[in-house]
Amino acid sequence: MLSWGFIQAGGRSSRMGSDKAWIEVEGRPMIERALATAAAVADQLGVVINPATRERKRYEELAAQWSAQLIADLHDHRGPLGGIHTALRHCQMRNEPDDALILACDLPFVTTGFLSLLVQIHEREANDFTAPVDRAGILQPLAAIYAPSCQQPVERLLAANLLRVDRLCDLVTARKVLFEEFAHLPEAGRLLVNINSPADLPR
Repeated sequence: MLSWGFIQAGGRSSRMGSDKAWIEVEGRPMIERALATAAAVADQLGVVINPATRERKRYEELAAQWSAQLIADLHDHRGPLGGIHTALRHCQMRNEPDDALILACDLPFVTTGFLSLLVQIHEREANDFTAPVDRAGILQPLAAIYAPSCQQPVERLLAANLLRVDRLCDLVTARKVLFEEFAHLPEAGRLLVNINSPADLPR
């Protein structure tokens, strides 16, 4: 069990046209699906949002419902890396420097079984960073586990304006969990399907 699970939400969602966290998939908003899944592997929940979001009140109500911490992103327009840094910094400021799950709200098909497998691999191998690779061979750093040791490397990337999260793999002990390692899980092919635009919904 991890101490923290952070949901990345409240971004610009420019391709969706509205805050995609509230888009319903199979009858439930994606943000709630993410919280429910993360809650099974983490003792505490956090939701990282853009402080300028127009949905602030809605997020406050959701956080209260889930006993989650609502956390304003420390960075403006720095993408997922800024949100990751915000989450890790939150742990440090609370004197809870423990490994944390970071999960994007637009991965509505991630399951508890899948996250449990990532946690097992991460803890067994004592990695700094454990992230899955999808069926197409693409690293998915927003369904991943980060140790406190990732904070300073993430800060260095931000300072250099190198915002691709996969660059972190060159700076820490990274474990890429290949698709073949979780292909046995139910509906493995859609676990890491993300919803970025309205066109993705019918698919």
